[in-house]
Amino acid sequence: MKILFIHQNFPGQFGGIAKKLAANKKNEVVALRFGKTVDFERVRVIPYGLIHKPADHTHDFLRETEAKVLRAESVAAIATALHLDGFDPDVIISHSGWGEVMFIREIWPEATWINYFEYFYQPTGQDFNFDPEFEDNRLSTLAKLKLKNLPNLLAMQEVDLGITPTVWQRNTYPSWFRKKIEVLHEGVDTKMFAPDKKQSISIANKGVTLNAGDEVLTFAARYLEPVRGFHIFMRALPELLKRRPNLQVVIMGNPAAGYGSPPVDAQFPTYKDQLLEQVGKHLDPKRVHFTGKLPTEEYRAFLQVSKVHVYLTTPFLISWSLLEAMASGALVVASNTPPVKEVIKDKVNGFLFDFFNTSQMVTTIEKALSMKKAEADRVRQAARKKMTSEYDRGVLLREFEEYIEAYAG
Repeated sequence: MKILFIHQNFPGQFGGIAKKLAANKKNEVVALRFGKTVDFERVRVIPYGLIHKPADHTHDFLRETEAKVLRAESVAAIATALHLDGFDPDVIISHSGWGEVMFIREIWPEATWINYFEYFYQPTGQDFNFDPEFEDNRLSTLAKLKLKNLPNLLAMQEVDLGITPTVWQRNTYPSWFRKKIEVLHEGVDTKMFAPDKKQSISIANKGVTLNAGDEVLTFAARYLEPVRGFHIFMRALPELLKRRPNLQVVIMGNPAAGYGSPPVDAQFPTYKDQLLEQVGKHLDPKRVHFTGKLPTEEYRAFLQVSKVHVYLTTPFLISWSLLEAMASGALVVASNTPPVKEVIKDKVNGFLFDFFNTSQMVTTIEKALSMKKAEADRVRQAARKKMTSEYDRGVLLREFEEYIEAYAG
C-alpha cells in the first residue's frame, strides 16, 4: 500500500502511526512537511518551501488565509511532481489546520483521504473570550477567527474519514459533520510514562536534587501562556509557597506565546516576564524552578518525582502533558474545564477546581499534598488505569490501522 502523510511539522501527531505503517515492508510511505527535512525510519520525507512570498498589501483579515493558500499551492506542486513520477497514494493521512491540503483532491481524486480534524473555532463557548481578562470583540478579531475555519470547511466536504483526539474536540465541529469524525486519540506511551519510585533528578544550576516522594509540584505546558492558565497558576504560587514551606515547584515549557497572542504590553516579551514582574518578589528562586522546554527523558523524570501535577486549560485542546502526568503516577489537580472533565473525574482519578478561583486551586493542591498515602495511591492508580485502558498508544495505533485498512480496502 502507498501512504502519503501531509503535516506541516511531520511527524507531529502522526509519529506513532507513521512508524507502524512504515515497519510493514509492503508499504511505501512518503511524508510532506514544511521547512527542513527530518530523518524518519523507512519514510521518505520531502520538505517544501513557499513558491511565492506573501503579498505586501494583503488585506489584514486575509493574512493568515493567504499563508494557508501559499502552503496549499506549494504542497500541490510537490504532489503533482509525485504523481508524474508514478507515486499515487492509496491513502492520504493529513492535518488540514495549516491549509496544506486545500488542493490535494485536484491531484488525487481517487485516493482514500483520512484527515485529522483538530479544532473548529467558535466565537462563544470555547477558548475565545473565555477569560474576561483577555476579551476582544473587535470585528477584525472576529473576522480572522471565522476565517481560521476555511481549510477545515474545504476538507470537510472532500474527506472520506475524519479523526479527532477527544469527544470535546469533535463537538466543536458543526453537528452535520460530526458523524463523519471518529474519536481516536494518538495515545500515550504508557511503558515510557510510568511510575518510578526510585526516580531522582537534579536541577544543576540550582544545586537542587528532587526524589520521588519529595514535596514536588509540577506544571507543564508547551507554551507558558493564558490558554493554559499560566497566569492563574503564577498568581496562586505566593500563597501556596507560604502555606507549604518545603514545597519545590518545577515549571516546564517554552516561555514564548504559542496558541495565543503575546502580551499586549510590549515591555514584556513573554507572559513569564509579565507574571514575574507581578509576583516574582514573592517567589523564592531556590524553590521555584523554570526549566524551559526539556528533552523527553528529563521531562518524564520530573513527572515521576512529582507529588502533585497542576494542569489548567481554557476550553481548548487537551495537552499530552496531562495524560503523561496521569500515566507517570503524579496526583493531578486540574481546572474543571470541559476537555479536562472528559479525562478526570473529581476525587476518583484526580481533583478539579474552578479555572478562575486561585483560592480554590491553592486549597485543592494543599489537600492533595497532605493526603494519606493510601488515599493518594488510590487516586494515582485510578489515573494510571485510565491511561492504560483507554489511552494506551499501542492499542489506539492498532485501531487506527484498522480504520485505514477498512477505508482503503
